[in-house]
Amino acid sequence: MYKSHTVEDFKKYFGLPKNYKVDGILCYGTWREKEHKKILKEIIKEQGYKVEYEHLGESFLGEVLVFKINGKRFWFETGYGGAYISEIFHFGCMLGSKKNMVLGTCGGLLESGRTGDIIIPTYSHGDESTTRMYNPNSEKNRHLSAEELSENLKKRLGTGLTIHVGPVVTCQAMMFESWEDIQNWSKEGYLGVEMETSTVFAVSKHFNVPAAAMLVIADNLIKKETVLHGNYKNATEKRYKIRDLTYKVALEELLAN
Repeated sequence: MYKSHTVEDFKKYFGLPKNYKVDGILCYGTWREKEHKKILKEIIKEQGYKVEYEHLGESFLGEVLVFKINGKRFWFETGYGGAYISEIFHFGCMLGSKKNMVLGTCGGLLESGRTGDIIIPTYSHGDESTTRMYNPNSEKNRHLSAEELSENLKKRLGTGLTIHVGPVVTCQAMMFESWEDIQNWSKEGYLGVEMETSTVFAVSKHFNVPAAAMLVIADNLIKKETVLHGNYKNATEKRYKIRDLTYKVALEELLAN
């Protein structure tokens, strides 16, 4: 039903100008919405960008952080799973987004992986309802990232970091993941497991918008280290440092071209 509505319908509903457009969308996979919007604002300030913030009113889109730099308008939102974030990317793509990016953490599935390593997914295996609706013809439920955009992010990260490039798996039922699941995913060659990338990739594919991701290994699951493990807590400062770097790199790439 909602699929039949046009971009003009939504502009009218949300009270947006007829010429309103979005140049790019950035999201972070987390439930800590206010914290991450504050972090992004601080990084924008630290990087010296001249920024203008906008507000989308008291509508469904009212919590989206909208910022303009160099005449370009970007949306930032957090998501914990796929439902809400699929709608944000859907609207943003309809409004003209040219680049979509997702940041976040993931559970490590790579034997050589360490907390703080960065994964740039080539694709995300996902069989959630969002992926089945937006990208039903994906081969073996593989939702691809944009190769050129992913390569740009890797180059911008520079040297001195451990970067892994390869597939990840999206699972939105974290509490039901078993040790057998972790072992199987690792044996199948997945580098990490998280909750949002397949949704972002599938929605972006539907609208033919390039999408990519940068994920930081947090809980190293293949080494039986969950968030309850001491190593996770001890590596907090390291994760935060890498997190901030991914934000900076994402901003640079959004503003490029």
